[in-house]
Amino acid sequence: MIARVLERAREVLEHIFPERQIYHRSNGEVRYLSLSTRAQIIATGTAMVLVLWFGYASASVFLSGHLLSSQSRQAFASRMHFQRLVAEARAKEASTQALLDNRTTAFTTAANDIERRLDTLKLLLDQPDSSALDTLLPGDSGVSTLVMDAVTEDQTPRQSRNFSAASKPTRSKSTDPLSRMAWLHEQESQILRTAEERAETRIEGLKAVLAMTGLNLDDMIAQDDSKAGGPLIALNETQLFGEALSLDKDFTRRVARLTGRLAKEEQLKTMVHEVPLGEPISVPHRRTSGFGTRVDPITHRAAHHSGQDFGAFRLAPITATADGTVVYAGWKAGYGRLVEIDHGFGFKTRYGHMAKLKVKRGQKVKFGQQVGSMGSSGRSTGVHLHYEVWFKGKPYDPQKFLKAGLYVQQG
Repeated sequence: MIARVLERAREVLEHIFPERQIYHRSNGEVRYLSLSTRAQIIATGTAMVLVLWFGYASASVFLSGHLLSSQSRQAFASRMHFQRLVAEARAKEASTQALLDNRTTAFTTAANDIERRLDTLKLLLDQPDSSALDTLLPGDSGVSTLVMDAVTEDQTPRQSRNFSAASKPTRSKSTDPLSRMAWLHEQESQILRTAEERAETRIEGLKAVLAMTGLNLDDMIAQDDSKAGGPLIALNETQLFGEALSLDKDFTRRVARLTGRLAKEEQLKTMVHEVPLGEPISVPHRRTSGFGTRVDPITHRAAHHSGQDFGAFRLAPITATADGTVVYAGWKAGYGRLVEIDHGFGFKTRYGHMAKLKVKRGQKVKFGQQVGSMGSSGRSTGVHLHYEVWFKGKPYDPQKFLKAGLYVQQG
């Protein structure tokens, strides 16, 4: 079978490639070249192989060139993309640098603003004639000074709390804006916090002193007929409450709250100064008959005693227990020679049985000023002072006022 196939193939090839002869004539001579079927097949196969190889090579070159062209285009596109990214990065860098410069400028401006706010607080603290100084710095300069923390149960004075001076800010040495801002905020908060705490402590102490008199604080405040108004601290409004206070709402609110507390303290200090808390005799003396029910020294029957009696030597100086205006100076039944002083806030004091009067009606008197001399005029059994404290037309126990006065230094 295979032999027949091979034989048939040979026949087909011999038919396609029969033996051929190529004649060549040169110089009268004729020569020929015989090409057998085998040689033709080999030559044809070789030619086909060469043609196929040429076609493959051409196609490869064409395809490679196209691929290289595509890769070149991709490389060019990538290069352009990277160049665009580099340009964008440089633009972002320039934008970021500009933003950083702007932020640095903004931080510096904000830090300068906060420094101005600290200068405002320092200005608030450094006023020599304001209650802010009395509240925030040691060594009060006011006319009425709370010298200890008062509580109702105390019988004798105690040493006052020793507050250190409010930390006054110094310029930060740091040049970093963030560090400088943080330092300034800390200083600002510390000053405000210290000032608020001290003002609140003073207010509570003043309230405690007034409460020791046994009177209702609201009733005393209701008698405040000063009708005063305006800012608490006498400063140029632009200087203190101008640009610095408009920097942010929190700062303005805290300063407003602080000045409100200072105003409250000022009102209470004024009230303490006006309330008769001092001793009515400026020399060594003794307290004798007290306020309330007692055996009357003349009738020897139970009677109400509306004041406090003090004993000392004849003509001992009797002094005003608070600032006020003399509304009566003369003889009055039962009291003998009497001086009555109106201190405001609904308070009046009476000094009876005096031997001599040193003031006249309508005269202004200061705390500690002599108003008369001790004697035994009127309904009296001996040399002494009869001292009364009135509030809203009603007498109160002077002993409570004298006790409260132990917590206040008048001057």
